[in-house]
Amino acid sequence: PVDRFHGSYHWDYERLLALSLVPLTATVAIQGSGNPTTDLILGVLMPLHCHVGFDACIVDYLPERKSPKLYKFSLWALRLSTIGVLYGCYEFNTNDIGLTELVTRAWT
Repeated sequence: PVDRFHGSYHWDYERLLALSLVPLTATVAIQGSGNPTTDLILGVLMPLHCHVGFDACIVDYLPERKSPKLYKFSLWALRLSTIGVLYGCYEFNTNDIGLTELVTRAWT
């Protein structure tokens, strides 16, 4: 049988991911920068949030039925880019100042 709520699951996931960033950024504002746990969580949630957003753009504006090769290429390019960004965030958080300290320095 067809699941009537299939499309709403991914919408709920997108909203949950976006809403989880609100208290996280508030924590950084209150606590300050330099917390490795906050850097780790931001280094995972931000790329995933961007991935979900770009995935929605690809699905909406490059429909598979009109250009199947471009659609598949775009999805794979997005997946590889997301993996690269996740790795870059990991490296930046472990071997450099971390994401929260970067934002703090950029704003001051």
